[in-house]
Amino acid sequence: MFLVICAQDIQAISFGILQEGHLVKQKRFDALPEKYLHSLDETLKEWGVIDKQEFEGVIVVTGPGSFTASRVSTTIANGFAFTRSIPVIGLSNPNHLDLESLLSLNDEVNTGVHFVIPTYNRPPSITVANHENF
Repeated sequence: MFLVICAQDIQAISFGILQEGHLVKQKRFDALPEKYLHSLDETLKEWGVIDKQEFEGVIVVTGPGSFTASRVSTTIANGFAFTRSIPVIGLSNPNHLDLESLLSLNDEVNTGVHFVIPTYNRPPSITVANHENF
């Protein structure tokens, strides 16, 4: 069983459970990034997932999309996987497909790594100085 996380929009996040290659559960939250972790906890409780050790891995959409949404969702996925010693799998979703369509197109959902990084569709400008402030 794999936990699936997708946040390409700054105002929403989706979660799913992939079992034997099929998306068996899915839920979307209208939430800002600071509420993503709470939304995940709420979703897992609603789905009756008590023992989070049941997960074999985490699949996360790494982007492209909102920089903040991508960074927060990959951080959650990396942390969840690291604390359970399970692989994390990053999937790029440039066409913003729904989770079911995206997962059906990807064969690499059975291979994972120790961490993933966000995928951007343009250079990040987080470290670029704002000249108006000088």
